[in-house]
Amino acid sequence: MAAIPSPIVNDALRLYQRVEAQQAALLDVVRGGVLAQDFVTACRSLNEMTAQALGVERASIWLLDADGAQLVLQDLYSASDGRHSSGVVLAKVDFPRYFEALVSSRAISACDARHDPRTSEFTESYLIPLGIESMLDAGIWRAGASLGVVCVESVGALRDWQPDEQQFAASVADLVAMAHETEERRVAEARLRASEERFEVSFRLNPDNMILVRATDNVIVEVNRNFEAQTGYTSEELRGTPILALHLWVKEREMREWNRLIAETGKVAEFEASLRMRSGEVRRFQLSSERVLIDGNAFVLTAARDITEARRQEEIVRRLSESMDSATGADFFRTLVAQLAETLGADMAMVGELTQDETGHVRTVAAWLDGRQTDNFTYPLRGSPCTEVLGSGLCCYPDAVAELFPEDKPLAQKGMRAYVGAPLLDSTGQPLGLMAVLFRRPLERTGMSEHLLRIFAIRAAAELERLTHLKELEFRASHDLLSGLPNRLRLERTIAEQLSLSTAAVGALLLIDLDRFKEINDTLGHAVGDTLLVRLAKRLQTEMRQADDGTVARLGGDEFGIWLPNADSVAGVEAAAARALAAITAPFEVSGYRLEVSASIGIARYPEHGQSATELFRRADIAMYQAKRRGAGWEFYSAEEDPYSPARLGLMSQLGSAVRAGEFELNFQPRLTLTDRKLAGFEALVRWRHPQLGLLPPGRFIHLAELSDAIRPLTLWIFDAALKHQAEWRALGRHTAVAINLSPRLLMDKSCPAQIEALLRRHDADPALVECEVTESSLIVDTGRVSDTLRQLHVMGLKVAIDDFGTGYSSLSHLKRLPLHALKIDVSFVTHMVANEQDAAIVASTIGLAHNLGLTVVAEGIEDEATLIRLTELGCEEGQGYWIARPMPAGEAARWLH
Repeated sequence: MAAIPSPIVNDALRLYQRVEAQQAALLDVVRGGVLAQDFVTACRSLNEMTAQALGVERASIWLLDADGAQLVLQDLYSASDGRHSSGVVLAKVDFPRYFEALVSSRAISACDARHDPRTSEFTESYLIPLGIESMLDAGIWRAGASLGVVCVESVGALRDWQPDEQQFAASVADLVAMAHETEERRVAEARLRASEERFEVSFRLNPDNMILVRATDNVIVEVNRNFEAQTGYTSEELRGTPILALHLWVKEREMREWNRLIAETGKVAEFEASLRMRSGEVRRFQLSSERVLIDGNAFVLTAARDITEARRQEEIVRRLSESMDSATGADFFRTLVAQLAETLGADMAMVGELTQDETGHVRTVAAWLDGRQTDNFTYPLRGSPCTEVLGSGLCCYPDAVAELFPEDKPLAQKGMRAYVGAPLLDSTGQPLGLMAVLFRRPLERTGMSEHLLRIFAIRAAAELERLTHLKELEFRASHDLLSGLPNRLRLERTIAEQLSLSTAAVGALLLIDLDRFKEINDTLGHAVGDTLLVRLAKRLQTEMRQADDGTVARLGGDEFGIWLPNADSVAGVEAAAARALAAITAPFEVSGYRLEVSASIGIARYPEHGQSATELFRRADIAMYQAKRRGAGWEFYSAEEDPYSPARLGLMSQLGSAVRAGEFELNFQPRLTLTDRKLAGFEALVRWRHPQLGLLPPGRFIHLAELSDAIRPLTLWIFDAALKHQAEWRALGRHTAVAINLSPRLLMDKSCPAQIEALLRRHDADPALVECEVTESSLIVDTGRVSDTLRQLHVMGLKVAIDDFGTGYSSLSHLKRLPLHALKIDVSFVTHMVANEQDAAIVASTIGLAHNLGLTVVAEGIEDEATLIRLTELGCEEGQGYWIARPMPAGEAARWLH
């Protein structure tokens, strides 16, 4: 399907890119060792990263004092000048509501910070002076207690903080808590070195693995409890043992580098090395060592932090991310469930989306079972652990999940023991679906599963939301949003697809146009009209599906289309048209009104009337207009009545020879001054006396002449013949004005003024009694050239009038610069102006506009005296129409003069 660009596809892509950038920023912080820096440096780095990732001016970190009575600024970063500041203190007594919100909730999202009750206390002293409009505060928590807050501030513009941005701020707050914990550990280590009296206690209770080695002979002096538990060695067997005898170092090059650093600097910070446990297991550690003096003797004190699991998780996340970097849509979800199952050793992994109905079901978009992709399936939420996931967030059931949820029969049937699931939330925080991994064994440790699901749930949710938006865009592009029916594009594709399936295909296209539907809209309002259209659409859809397996589409406005596949007989198509017409004309009850509508149906059959969907649509449209003109319920396409048939094109080829053969003649329609109803002149109207077809009106051939070179000689012939008849009337003593239509193509001809001047001289015509009528649309073809031609005609003394005004798109500023004499209001507005208020308003405003431009107004299409009277009241100077007189031959016009 063709891509349809829309604002909804752009939004989904921006969300996906934003979330991906946020994840990358957080991973860069962790990988870059920011958390291992001193706390002040870590805060600076985190604030800079936060400001850049969220695109804000200010980001800051505040910590509560020991009593929780003050917030002390650790670091504030201003993006515009790149400066950092610290030391500001906020007291609880000055901002009680903010402090209360801070310690009672994890986050404060204040779009309008100056009026949000939680942050409004800062308005006068802080927000207004600094231009801060919005605040996003994420609480820093550790061990269930509030440590402080990460504050993100938008300057100069309101910011509606999105769920992914709030989650990102919360992640930054967690990193601050980790950095603070690292700082406390660092302080503890410094105190240990500074106070030998407290050394033993600190050594023993340090959360890291600690080992003390005598520097002179590398003999182990002491290890702490964590070292014993981690390595499997006891302190009793280790004391007095040379450290090299344990063969702890797995890689000799790492040992040599560590020894070199200790020897040269006396200190090693965060040195990574692989160490072998007593059991033979190899684990990865981060070593921080320092040469210290105790009782005047040199020792090397080492803290070893086990980072095996952290590095494993980082590697897994990296590998999973790389494997899915280029995947999108279904491929992304299939790759995700396969990788999760393989990495975690899960027996099943799945990603599901909530169904759009209200039945409470989930439909998987990807599922992995027993080492292979499995078909997608739908299952009820009721009684399943998925319900808990959607209601409470990430859930973990390490064992007996089938017993905990007995209503979820498939859990027991598949033998599942453990379950870990995470919700997938859209950009507004609403659930889209969930992802889960299931095991046939109990889980002793669930951290890895929870960690991976927590990370990839954000990415999966963004992708699922993107696909949801794409589906919505595809539906909008191929369906009518009011009725839910396929639109014209979808119907054309349906027809094309079905016709391509077989060379022996048959079918029929019914094009339906409701009669007088506009009256319902204008009288009862669009709400009633829309309701009527929706009900009519459902009725048509039901009727045509049941009887004919037809596809019903709304083509726009009050037009519908029906495709009848396999319609192989005229009688069958007529029966279907009759059923459709009966469904349309049956009364509707809408908002207390009993409404009845009628319709006209045009029918084109395949392959008789067209070889493609495009041809069928065009010819069904022609048939529909024939049905409307004749008042018939339906009409089949007829080539004889097709205005664009080969017969019409044949006329085009005959135009040039018809001009040379003198087959054209003029009729003249009188134009009156409306105030005294006296003759103001005639308009010259051409007719073609065709040798075979008889007298043809201009509607049969003028537009064909415009498409060929015949329009120039034909226009000049009309001009010459009109001036000839004017000269004949002048010989009878009647100096009568005549209006002549000029073709847009002749106006573009630089020789046009000279040719007309020659004709004026030939007939000794008075230019003041000749009016050149040009259509409004011709003025926008080449405004410069047309303007030059009109000015030359004006200089010659001819009058210029704009014909069919209101049907083109000319600029008023352009009109006022042209040498115009009159403006003719198009017949489409005049005919119904007495009955139609909108047409009347258009006519009145057009008259006012013309008068303001100093132009005479001529109304076309006066069909009754009421219209003439109304035009006179509005100040219209002249008019013509059938009520005054029909076009007539020149001789009859001469008699009409008297």
